[in-house]
Amino acid sequence: MISIDRSIIFQIINFLVLVALLFRFLFKPVVQALDKRSNHIREEMEKIEKEKKAAEEMRLKYEEESKNIHIKFQEMQEIANQEAVKIKSKIIDEAYQESEKIKQTAEEKARIEIDKLYSELKLDIIDISTEMAAKLLRERIDISKQDQLIEQLLEEAIDKIEIKSDVQYGQQQ
Repeated sequence: MISIDRSIIFQIINFLVLVALLFRFLFKPVVQALDKRSNHIREEMEKIEKEKKAAEEMRLKYEEESKNIHIKFQEMQEIANQEAVKIKSKIIDEAYQESEKIKQTAEEKARIEIDKLYSELKLDIIDISTEMAAKLLRERIDISKQDQLIEQLLEEAIDKIEIKSDVQYGQQQ
């Protein structure tokens, strides 16, 4: 049979005691430290994941706010453009009305001036006619001289009228 030596038994017992001691003082603390480290890493990963989720939510929130601000800005810009168009239209209408008033005033002044010129022309014609009649009566001349005198007086009257209308036309410009 096999003989078992005491030293082998003693070595086996020593080995088992050593394994028990190593298990108790070395293996357990190392396993606990590894478990602790693993738990710490898992907690940190969960924390990072939560922060990542919060950051993503914040990014989405800011994107939504940015879109809302952009939409509000576009609405405000559209309102401002509409107001500008209204103001522009109002200014154009006012300018048109003002130009119409100025045009009407100028036309009225021109009509008054034309009426005044016609009145003056009538007075000049009356004066010339009176002067012609007076000269004819004073001179009591024969018909041939009378025709010459009438033509001469008419030419003088036309020259007077032309000079007067040229002067007044030049003043209007």
